[in-house]
Amino acid sequence: DVSKEASKDVSKDVTTLDWKHDGSLLATGSYDGQARVWSASGQLTQTLSRHKGPIFSLKWNRTGQFLLSGSVDKTAIVWDVGAGEVRQQFSFHTEPTLDVDWRDDTSFASCSTDRVIFVCALGEERYLKRLEGHEDEVNAIKWDPSGTLLASCSD
Repeated sequence: DVSKEASKDVSKDVTTLDWKHDGSLLATGSYDGQARVWSASGQLTQTLSRHKGPIFSLKWNRTGQFLLSGSVDKTAIVWDVGAGEVRQQFSFHTEPTLDVDWRDDTSFASCSTDRVIFVCALGEERYLKRLEGHEDEVNAIKWDPSGTLLASCSD
């Protein structure tokens, strides 16, 4: 059935991508909720499956050990890419997670259509900070290189 095949293709549409800092691997996130890791030559090396909705953002940490993804399923996941497994899943947002950004190798921020930004750390069950103030969804976030300032933008 052509329509079923077409819908399968649409579900794999890539929504975000990020190169590992040494250029050896490329991570992609898709509408099907899977993160895929590709070699620099284009070979699929890993498929990371846990999200229950499209992935809108993913970023490697500086060491390249962890990959952080944010999804419409309202969660952010830190993946241990070497082990091919979830290191920790964070479920603080009440609406889709739109962007994620590493602060350092083990802490990060996430933002959402719920107008909230959370700062989280690996190994912590609760968020470190909850930042509110935007009057509409928070579309993107970015830490400065020192990890002391966090920029965010909204509609």
